[in-house]
Amino acid sequence: MKELRAKTKEKLLIRVCHSCLKLNESHRELERCQHCSKSFLPLRYFDKIHHEKDAKWENHFSMSDTLEDEDLIKGLFVLW
Repeated sequence: MKELRAKTKEKLLIRVCHSCLKLNESHRELERCQHCSKSFLPLRYFDKIHHEKDAKWENHFSMSDTLEDEDLIKGLFVLW
């Protein structure tokens, strides 16, 4: 018998750039806008900075599968 593996459905993170108002889509939090290159801070910035002081900057940006609706900023983000 073949082993059936459950497929995990990756969440798509959609973010509106607060500078150029373009949509950015990714499976990971983006560090910069894909259109105007405006820098973004990670979600839950203060929690991550105080708990992970020695971590690399890139490690503060989460994968979309680990994010919940409570983590998002309403009006700028959506998980699809």
